[in-house]
Amino acid sequence: MTALSKEKRITNDINLVYDFTEKPNLSQLTAHEDRAVISKLKADLVLPSNKILTVDIDFDTTSGYHSNAIMVMDDFGVEMIATAFEVKYGKVHADKVRAAWQNKQTESSPRKPTYLLVQHPEHDDEVPNVFAVCGDERHPPKEAPASIT
Repeated sequence: MTALSKEKRITNDINLVYDFTEKPNLSQLTAHEDRAVISKLKADLVLPSNKILTVDIDFDTTSGYHSNAIMVMDDFGVEMIATAFEVKYGKVHADKVRAAWQNKQTESSPRKPTYLLVQHPEHDDEVPNVFAVCGDERHPPKEAPASIT
């Protein structure tokens, strides 16, 4: 850690490292008056081969990740989202969320998705887009994934 960074342990398995180096905002995103907005995340994924794959998740793009509201990374999170979808949008949409998590994106994919991204809908009467990602071997994909809902 450098003098411009600070580490904060949230819980035993969540440790944040802040880099306080000032950088200009070159994104198209703007913060809320009283809340920051996530522009980019860097994730080190432990693959089934026990190798690490580093993925930059950029929320300031025209890819399918713009307007992301929720990132789901395990069975519990998927069941929470699926339950919410079932109550708000119906069983058909909840089952799509569960199926996307339990199955490979394509038959030739090396593994099941690593996470789901849920976007807030453009209109109140629409179902949110949900993307099952990071199970294919092509990184980064040439085009944005299709929503499962």
